[in-house]
Amino acid sequence: MPGNVEGAARDLPHISITRWRESAKYTYPKTRRNHRERRDDYPAHAQSLLDQLAAALGDVPAAGADDRVAINGLKRGVLVKLDTMTPGERAKATKVPALDFPGQGIAVLKSERMEDRTEKAILFVPDDARGFLNSRLAAYGSENLGNHPRPDVDKFEVIETIQDADSQSLLSSQLSDDDPERWWELWLRRSDNQQPDAIANAVIGVINQAGLAVHADRLRFPDTVIVFVRGTSTTVLAMANRVHGAITDIRQAAGNIELLLDQEGGLGQHDLVKHYADRVTAVEDNAPVVCILDTGVSAAHPLIAPGLAGAWAVDENWNVDDHAPFGGHGTGMAGLVLHGDLVGPLSDNREVALSHAAESVKFLPPQGFPATEPARWGIITQSAIAVAETERPNVARSFCIATSSAHFSPEAPSSWSGALDQICAGSMVGERLANVSAKDHPKRLVVVATGNMIGGAKAEVLQHHSLEDPSQSWNALSIGGFTAKVDLSVEEPHLVPLAGANEKSPFSCGSQLLPPDLTPIKPEVLFEAGNMMVDSADNCDWHAAVSLVTTGKDVANEPLTPFWATSAATGMAGNFVGRLNAALPDLWPETYRALTVHSAEWPAPIRSKFIGRGRSWKTLTKGAKQQLLRDVGYGVPDLTRAIASAKNDVTLFVESAIQPYVASADGRSAVFNEVHFYALPWPRAALEALENASVTMRITLSYFIEPNLTGRASTRPDTYRSFGLRFAMKKRTETANEFRRRLSTFEGEREEAGKETDYWLLGPQAVQAGSLHCDLWRGPAIDLARHDLIAIYPVGGWWKSHIGQRRMNDVARYALGISITAPDQDVDLYSEISAEIEARIAVEVAVAAGPGGPV
Repeated sequence: MPGNVEGAARDLPHISITRWRESAKYTYPKTRRNHRERRDDYPAHAQSLLDQLAAALGDVPAAGADDRVAINGLKRGVLVKLDTMTPGERAKATKVPALDFPGQGIAVLKSERMEDRTEKAILFVPDDARGFLNSRLAAYGSENLGNHPRPDVDKFEVIETIQDADSQSLLSSQLSDDDPERWWELWLRRSDNQQPDAIANAVIGVINQAGLAVHADRLRFPDTVIVFVRGTSTTVLAMANRVHGAITDIRQAAGNIELLLDQEGGLGQHDLVKHYADRVTAVEDNAPVVCILDTGVSAAHPLIAPGLAGAWAVDENWNVDDHAPFGGHGTGMAGLVLHGDLVGPLSDNREVALSHAAESVKFLPPQGFPATEPARWGIITQSAIAVAETERPNVARSFCIATSSAHFSPEAPSSWSGALDQICAGSMVGERLANVSAKDHPKRLVVVATGNMIGGAKAEVLQHHSLEDPSQSWNALSIGGFTAKVDLSVEEPHLVPLAGANEKSPFSCGSQLLPPDLTPIKPEVLFEAGNMMVDSADNCDWHAAVSLVTTGKDVANEPLTPFWATSAATGMAGNFVGRLNAALPDLWPETYRALTVHSAEWPAPIRSKFIGRGRSWKTLTKGAKQQLLRDVGYGVPDLTRAIASAKNDVTLFVESAIQPYVASADGRSAVFNEVHFYALPWPRAALEALENASVTMRITLSYFIEPNLTGRASTRPDTYRSFGLRFAMKKRTETANEFRRRLSTFEGEREEAGKETDYWLLGPQAVQAGSLHCDLWRGPAIDLARHDLIAIYPVGGWWKSHIGQRRMNDVARYALGISITAPDQDVDLYSEISAEIEARIAVEVAVAAGPGGPV
């Protein structure tokens, strides 16, 4: 297990450097590329595309034979499918080019990354725009260009094939052999005008005419409104073929929520419960809260009652108790959130004062009530949040969700993960007011389980398994599992623990199988999830001996129960966040997320995969390091390190707001606006005195984006996020002015070759999608001494590109953590940093006083 840096008391407050922010105008550096021709014969390629386009478009239906519906704001048209050419060996992918022509109504509705690194897209072409598209293709294939560049080479060069398409091409779900009635998500385009839902309302009229059921609930995003329709695939797709151009995606609504709810075999030790309960001091009324969205809670449990601040249900008819048939899960989660793993507390005699409270919102219906329609998981999650905040407003609250669905691929945002992103960002329906900046919207920290491998044959369990919906959420803190539970004392000699001590838990899922340039690193952190036992036939399953212990629903008969998998890890994460919030009140949710990740370290067996002997990273490619991170995240958080610094392990932090973009002079576009610089109060003398001793610098940047679900979100992160931020560090060989100039003039942010980049775990070229970015620098202290200036700068997002939303002047928040760690070194970094800060403040005071003022 990771722990405090040896030899240093951890009792010093982290240091805020927000006051030393310097803002400057920012122009994103434009990469100068010499165009490399990818076609041997451009006229022939253009003619091939023209022929394919003509075949794909077909003839415009005659007036009396056209069953397509005229929708206000959309023209009648057809769908075509585009495929890009195969990329070179070293290229990440061949992306679908920008083929939208808004003035003509031509729009890319959906794009998707394929396994061979090509992309396919569905393009909507209005009937009256056919001539326009043909003329652009013909110009691209011109034979006699003279000295002029080839027109639209960036749009058409990479297109390999054009084929006809219909509504089935918009499906993101595999069709089953049978065709039962089920719920479907229809992702409908929204308008920029005064009636943004006009298209959706018109489509709903067509749905009603087709005799299909439409759910009253909707999810709204800037460019998309999601409606839920019940019918067979045949009837839904037939309806969709009548409204080409209105729908960007068709998905089966999320399947059953998969919880590890088999809680048989409680431990039933009343004497232990009473002994511990007598030592617990009830939580104070104003304590921070972790709200658990689950199956309810057994409020009378003697270990729950002292810390329970409220219990409600999304439907008041459900009651708030922990219901059958899955009783116990919500109560078990509450026990972990309040107490952590009870194995330790039950066996000692220490007094325990609860630092934070728990709340419960039942959002799964009990027996006797209709199951929640899969269409409503995003909506019901948002409703559960609203219940807690309405019942107890103005509370410092985080949220804990240990539910997931394996039904939908996590390669792209879903309606459920998008709803979580809205929750975190404060952009649920009704939350965003036109005259309120995004920085002032209510922000929320949500911890969510990544889902589980539930057991089976050893060979299968040990393979990589993708995380489950909705843990691909950009803003939520996604929790994986490790385990320290290797108890060999069970009276079943044919069973042995599957994972070794402090290795990744066999239950834990990751994001190794997802495209690294399109999806965030998930999980970000690991908590104890328990182990599996493997028998002589190589079959694996959970076992009480290697599970956590928590509170059981059946207070009278089984007040204690085993708990395991990423549900347990998420409960432990809730406990961590609650204690962190209590220790450091009044910080932002973005900051608590940053400190949690920033405090994490890999246990020794995992660490050995990244770091060889001495200071150096193992000689792995950046891609291989990313794959490891997508398996184990940034490690196991250390609460003491998240709360406080030590003399040789110092954390600096920032909470600030930035305006990423600004409207252009004519108001018809947006440009980048500002960059923030922080001159770090670096302990240069102490670092130089350490010379070649190994030190580590960690940087963590955390912010919450407003999501925009569209059919292109899976291949264009910049269309999903409202804004994006990155950090850059001054090189040791640069002056401050050279660094500032480089940010706006350097070509593509590429670093110089050599050891300057070797010290970083990932480096600037490996920034992921997502809204949390973390990187580690390991190297000689003397080299770190001059990395004393950091910049936070914007990258693209829909606030900038989607002018119709009028958000280009909005302001966003971010939290930043920067730490220096000198393990096993008797050095006082903290005092030198503090002295530098005091000197800066003295200068500010003297300047403010002016001539003749105090010295």
